[in-house]
Amino acid sequence: MRKLIWAGLVAVCVGCGKPAPPPVDYSIERGDFVNLMDHRGVPAGAEDWSIMPFADQGAWFGFGLPVAGDERLGVGFTGPFLMTSGRWISPQLVRLDIPGARLVWSKSLPGILEASWEAGELVIGQTLWFDSSRTVLIRTELQNRGEARRSWEPSPMGEVFGNAVVVEDGPAGRLHTTPEGDRVRVMWTEPVDEVMDVEPGGSEVVVIAVCMTPAGDEEPDMATVLEGVDASLARNAGRWNAYLEPVAATGAPVNPVRKVAVKAVQTLIANWRGPAGRFANGGLFPSSNVQSFNGFRAWDSWKHAAALAHFAPEVAADQLRLMAAWQNESGMVADLVYLDPEEDNWRNTNPPLLGWALHQVFQATGDLELVRELYPRLVRYHEFWYSDRDHDGDGLCEYGSTDGALEAARRESGMDNAVRFDTTSMLHNGDAAWSMDQESVDLNSYLYREKTALAGLAEALGRGGDVERWIAEAERLGELVRETFFDEATGWFYDTDIDTGEIIPVQGPEGWIPLWAGVASSEQAARVRETMLDPAIFRTHVPFPTVAVNHPEFSDGDWRGPVWLDQAYFAIAGLRAYGYADDADTLTVQVLANLEGTLVPGAPFLASYDPLTGEGRNVRHFSWTAGHLLLLALEG
Repeated sequence: MRKLIWAGLVAVCVGCGKPAPPPVDYSIERGDFVNLMDHRGVPAGAEDWSIMPFADQGAWFGFGLPVAGDERLGVGFTGPFLMTSGRWISPQLVRLDIPGARLVWSKSLPGILEASWEAGELVIGQTLWFDSSRTVLIRTELQNRGEARRSWEPSPMGEVFGNAVVVEDGPAGRLHTTPEGDRVRVMWTEPVDEVMDVEPGGSEVVVIAVCMTPAGDEEPDMATVLEGVDASLARNAGRWNAYLEPVAATGAPVNPVRKVAVKAVQTLIANWRGPAGRFANGGLFPSSNVQSFNGFRAWDSWKHAAALAHFAPEVAADQLRLMAAWQNESGMVADLVYLDPEEDNWRNTNPPLLGWALHQVFQATGDLELVRELYPRLVRYHEFWYSDRDHDGDGLCEYGSTDGALEAARRESGMDNAVRFDTTSMLHNGDAAWSMDQESVDLNSYLYREKTALAGLAEALGRGGDVERWIAEAERLGELVRETFFDEATGWFYDTDIDTGEIIPVQGPEGWIPLWAGVASSEQAARVRETMLDPAIFRTHVPFPTVAVNHPEFSDGDWRGPVWLDQAYFAIAGLRAYGYADDADTLTVQVLANLEGTLVPGAPFLASYDPLTGEGRNVRHFSWTAGHLLLLALEG
């Protein structure tokens, strides 16, 4: 089997007639991956979005790393930040005031934060990790390296911002509430009114637990949590070893590609939110670093799940359950859902990738119960496109909306301001059903891929009749896609006008989606490849912009030029699917090498990148960027 060994971003083929390299130790050590994510910062106010909070276990709250020299700080981590409201409740809620203490270092590792202070001969080490989605444990060890006894009084509480108030206070802890009804409780193992002594050459340990409970949810038993600190830390190490084990396939122990993969895993887990409020299942935010993204989005979720399937399949399954549950009577899945239902968006859905994602998770886990649970919802969602988004009933669907708004229909495509929609109008199909007046090649290619996924899932369920249905439908749709959208003159797939059938002459990512979906003929794929590899069109410094660079409307607008990693991944995976593995390998290296900050510890993954310079833009710590970079690393 062909395998790539990544060494300094140079791909060496093993099994291609060349001598095999010596065996490589692929074991994972968390200490090899220090500060791949930057969680440093002290919030200046409740709505300070400059800091990416550290979170794990699907928690709806997170903490930051302290910064050396900041006089506002005592000993402790910064925060917490509440994902429910998108606000910090304190610059440093858990604060130990030790006279003369100065921060020596602070760092993040996969699944854990660490920091060290010195106060004369006293050395203070702290470790923070998540025991569950509701609780954080902070272990503080004080070592006395001097010759005299040191005494101190813990008093582990800092000030809160105006968005939280103290409602309970006592010798074993304190409870805060927010206007939204969220509760933050702090408990510690030593009464705050007792003085602690650290003997010369000795040490003392204090453990503090912080519990954040979203409004309406049940608070865990924190006393029990505090009794199992060592076991909790061991579970944390075991869980993160399991997350990182699949990443070992990406090459030598600490090479650049492996660091990209580990940072991708960390980013995805930091954006994971567990069950809360009206959500019976957990999922991933597009990013925890932007207030408008503190909800769950459909096609983001499908992409997240495909990446999570490789290292956290239970989280992937939950992600699918969460979004698939938000389905209306017509079978449509909501675009966005939030804890507050008034913020949901039902004006449109997103491109249909649920079947692909479910099939990816099933292949990774063999979880037939998940397939049995979601298959009926997937079928209803698939049929929705033909009932509500096929204006002329010809078997080719269009993007649309529930209210007739073109803005919502563009949003439904996932490529909101794409050049191909500049002359688009809307057509009325029926109650709460509207379509664009153009048939989109990417949408129908996605639907083809969904039919093949449905056939595979139906076979796993033993539904022979369904298998025949989906295979027959895929064959018919495949013929339509190949005949309708491919232009022989230019060798590219285009959207077409619904009335005239004429192509809409814009070359964008929609043109390579038929390769990713497996619907293009081999001859068509060869023609598309030529354009994809042309430096004057799509093979830019960072390959695969969202419109050809030689198009007059190419710009820095969100979907009018920048590279989005989902589309770059589809391009590379499409080439690989048609046998162009060498191209796919080379382009993967080019993408990873030229994205700004991708190989730099602490630099965030961004939502999109300038194809000419590699400069990142828009949202930081973006989940689907992390997910697709992980897929590129694992599949290369």
